[in-house]
Amino acid sequence: MLRRFETYAVAADAPADPVRRLEEACRDCGRHIPEVLDSAVGWNLSGAPVHLVWEHAFESPEAYRRYMVHPFHATVLDRYILPDSPERVVADDTMGAGLVGYRCEEPVFRIDGGVRRLVLLRLDTAAARRDVAQLHEALVAVPARVPEMAVSVVGANTMGPAWFDGVTPITGPPRWTHVWEQGFASLADLDAYRHGSSPLAAVERAGWRGWAGGIVRRAAEIHYERMTPEPRRD
Repeated sequence: MLRRFETYAVAADAPADPVRRLEEACRDCGRHIPEVLDSAVGWNLSGAPVHLVWEHAFESPEAYRRYMVHPFHATVLDRYILPDSPERVVADDTMGAGLVGYRCEEPVFRIDGGVRRLVLLRLDTAAARRDVAQLHEALVAVPARVPEMAVSVVGANTMGPAWFDGVTPITGPPRWTHVWEQGFASLADLDAYRHGSSPLAAVERAGWRGWAGGIVRRAAEIHYERMTPEPRRD
């Protein structure tokens, strides 16, 4: 599967109604494009310079490509986000998080409702594979020691600047090399983790300094309460 996140900073002068329509178009996208799975949106509650977050997934690169050329993408989504659209309501991405994501075998990221947190990591590109693998293992294992965290998935960022056309990789490393996706039942549970006594929470509070051999060079986080499509009534 391809797990994917789009983040948008809303332009300061954007009218409220088209911003709401962008939110609805993202949240309900799976109703119009069947390739879009696990669609949900949320408004960023962190200090990161983004506002709207759209999370979703695809079964395969082929499904992703079909989504990209679907009429709903071109006629509805693009009208609010493309730079040359007169109806654009978003601002330029300054965080390098406009599009991030990773690959996974199963939809282990799924939660019902709740709160999503993304920790974006830039690892030392010269780090040994063993050190990166140990970091992955440590992050995935957090819920075993932190009951407040319901989901913990980490993967190399294969979206945005890292995305490829199926044959040739795009040159140059992405700004964020890895995505650590977390799920919580509530904001209270997220706060309990962030301020708790677990080793990883302490590492985050210390800015990742010196942990895992110092391979984490930079980190940023976004969190939001998830809004999913209403159930169909037809």
